[in-house]
Amino acid sequence: MKVSLIFPKLPETSTFIGTVKEAEKYSKDKIEFYGFPPMGILYLATYLREKNFDVSILDQFARGYSVERTLKWIKQENPDVLGFSTITTAGTGIISAEISRRVKEEINPNIKILFGNYHATFNDRRILEKYPFVDACIRGEGEKTLLEIAEKVEKDQNFEEIKGLTYRDNGRIVRNDDRPRIENMDTLPFPDRNLLGNVEYKNTVEGLELSVGKFTSAASSRGCAFQCSFCSSSMFWGKWRPRSPENIIDELSILEDQGFNNLLWVDDNFTISKKRLLKLSDLIRKEKFDFNWMAEGRVTQSSKELLNAMKQMGCKILSFGVESGSQRLLEWYNKKITLNQVYDAVKNSKKVGIDMILANFIVGAPIETREEIIETLNFSLKLDIDFPQFHILGIIPGNWIWDQMVKEKKINPDDCWEVGTAVLPIPLSEIMERIRQTHIKFMKRPSYISRQIAKTLKSRYRQKAVLQNIKNIERWDIWNSWKPFWG
Repeated sequence: MKVSLIFPKLPETSTFIGTVKEAEKYSKDKIEFYGFPPMGILYLATYLREKNFDVSILDQFARGYSVERTLKWIKQENPDVLGFSTITTAGTGIISAEISRRVKEEINPNIKILFGNYHATFNDRRILEKYPFVDACIRGEGEKTLLEIAEKVEKDQNFEEIKGLTYRDNGRIVRNDDRPRIENMDTLPFPDRNLLGNVEYKNTVEGLELSVGKFTSAASSRGCAFQCSFCSSSMFWGKWRPRSPENIIDELSILEDQGFNNLLWVDDNFTISKKRLLKLSDLIRKEKFDFNWMAEGRVTQSSKELLNAMKQMGCKILSFGVESGSQRLLEWYNKKITLNQVYDAVKNSKKVGIDMILANFIVGAPIETREEIIETLNFSLKLDIDFPQFHILGIIPGNWIWDQMVKEKKINPDDCWEVGTAVLPIPLSEIMERIRQTHIKFMKRPSYISRQIAKTLKSRYRQKAVLQNIKNIERWDIWNSWKPFWG
């Protein structure tokens, strides 16, 4: 009995960017990928293997495999169950469907094909209605659901009792009850990154490689305590469920033994519990771990005490979800923050010495005016941050904005459920040009350049990152990454 899991590559039309370097070009034994490991299928695969199932993983995105090469891999693995991790905004459900069709037609019609992750959770019926070769969709957290599927397939039994599953039964689509989420996160095994094979992942921000050393990602919690209107996390993961500091320390010890010293915490909000972070900081310093790491924080949870503890435990890059320079938009996004709190969070981060401070912004909301877009872009120039990151608001199934736009008949869900859409207040070309001009203005300010030089002279981490990027400049696509902003 074998289960194979695939993290699909992105369609050419996707706005996501990843850079793959061929193994034979730069190294005899590894593939370099500028992105981070697919933690979802890593958790699933490790969980199944702990239950004595044979499991394999293909990160098609990182390896850059074509559909043909992926089909060859599937044929070699010869799985009984084949699962795809699908994301709406990346459009990976479409390429997963194409691979699935050919698997059934060309390899083995008896392989059970599953879709999971956000796209499958919020589009389960639509997927099964459109693609008859997909057997089931796992909704939400997948470890226990996938385990029960594997057990049922092994015993040649049907799926009628499996919670969290929508499946096909003799031409009929059946949607079982939701599965309760795992309450104790410490019961999950640590994801085994060796399952990813010879892929070496790299962390990048604005085209610059910032993983100084061996890099991976990790999750210290699942879920979110907030319900931003543009986000699907709380509907997918439910309430915030943390791992204990002691459990995290145990995983960090393993990662240290494996040579990792750079981490990206993929939590939706790493700073949600001050008490937990302070204890984790104490334990990390006690164990004398030497990790450089990046995380996302919330501006309302950015006291100097908390940020200083993060600095002491190795935080080099902190990214804030600012989203807008308009208080009206922040309220529409249900962010529950103020612009003054944004200023305070950035100021406190600078005071404690966080090496790199990022801020994420969203523009293009349906209710946004041209003046508010300009207000947000200008707000990025007022903050003492190292890089602004701008995003066009994507409207996808699973969040409040999608439901609202469907209710107001501003979108037809039948037209855009597979890749999402946008309802822009002004032309996209104008928004992109304004973003480009803001990037140019941001980077070319003499005060910004002088601050960056001063920070780099004081930061050993930043110095290493600069030297690394100079050394590797011909090995990756920094200039093309920045080209849209510099013209």
